Amino acid sequence: MPEWKRVVKLSVRTSMTHNLLMKGNMRHLRIVALLGAWATTFGATVAADVAIGVDKDKIKIGIMGPMSGSAAVFGKAVFGVEALYRRVNDEGGIHGRKIELIREDTACDPAKGLAAFRKLVSQDQVFAINGGLCSSVVMALKPEIIKVNIPFVTIGAVAGGISNPLAPTLFQSVATGDEVARTMIDFAMTRPSTKKIAFVSPSDEWGKSNTEPALVHLKKKYGLEPALVLTMEKGSTDATPHILKVRGAGADVVVAMMYPAEMTVFLRDAYKYGLKVPVLAPQSISLEDTRARVGTAAAVHNLYVYYPYVAPFDSPEMKKWAALITKYYPDERIESFSFLGMGGTSVLIEALKKTGPQLTREKLVAALNSINNFETGVLGTTISFSPTQHAGVKGGNMATFKGDKVVVLKAWQ
Repeated sequence: MPEWKRVVKLSVRTSMTHNLLMKGNMRHLRIVALLGAWATTFGATVAADVAIGVDKDKIKIGIMGPMSGSAAVFGKAVFGVEALYRRVNDEGGIHGRKIELIREDTACDPAKGLAAFRKLVSQDQVFAINGGLCSSVVMALKPEIIKVNIPFVTIGAVAGGISNPLAPTLFQSVATGDEVARTMIDFAMTRPSTKKIAFVSPSDEWGKSNTEPALVHLKKKYGLEPALVLTMEKGSTDATPHILKVRGAGADVVVAMMYPAEMTVFLRDAYKYGLKVPVLAPQSISLEDTRARVGTAAAVHNLYVYYPYVAPFDSPEMKKWAALITKYYPDERIESFSFLGMGGTSVLIEALKKTGPQLTREKLVAALNSINNFETGVLGTTISFSPTQHAGVKGGNMATFKGDKVVVLKAWQ
């Protein structure tokens, strides 16, 4: 029962009691008292068993992602997420309830993301949120998530600050930037001739959160300083100075913590000026999307990206997930970002099942905290959460093109 209705009923009941006392009608007073006790007991039962965004037939889940703007390629993950929920509904729902999805566009903009979040919470009154592909958006939302205490499972945002320090209801279902950075450096160092690594990134918070852990890991584990640390800002259209400096430094490998548009510019100019060293990129970069943007297959010949999935796209393991997305979104072009949120969504669905039919946010959070080494079938690593650890993914692989095919690598070949 909504709070205002309980207040109104209580006020009416109090007024009735006062009037009856004044009249000395004890018989009616006893009846009113009994009714009041029954209403209080019944109200407490309802409050304990019914959560915001849940009724006997449905569970409202909010979906947030960049469906427009320069980072809209990340929004492809939303279709993979929604495909899993739609399959759940086709199979009968969870404990008899269907999932009602409410999608909001963040455009990878913190202000728009905050407005979308507030709409989902206040206006749509969703039970939980499965969203967030841009770290800047999720970091802006974190204080609000803590304030309203709503379960929030990310789709693809990687900033370490999302899960550290821990927020009780915020769960990170992809490898953090720190994990990705360590994986990239370890991979670079399996190449026998690697002695000099150049770094290129924007100077924004995202660039720093990816580059700084890589620099620390390079020094701490391998005792090496970077050959070069360059800044290439978001919106750059010419990488010529960067290419010439990398060549002049004699770098063996380039670690490029960059956004898709700037990575395209960098690779085009590297190809133009004949720079043939390996370029390593985080999971913000898709092999297929980058090849399409660059327009020349030879320009991505030396590109290696952090790869979170269990197998290459043309494998049976990944084809079944591609087919699931295509079933519900037949016009959607499948590429690497399409699968990025499916691991976290699989965990959220599992937690909803574990919570049982008496669904509350507190019980869902407890179920998420009990997830241990969960095999999603999509990710190359398991997901584990606990009351003190909400960064769920550790480690990962790298991937590159071999001819027309994507191959997954744990070490340099």
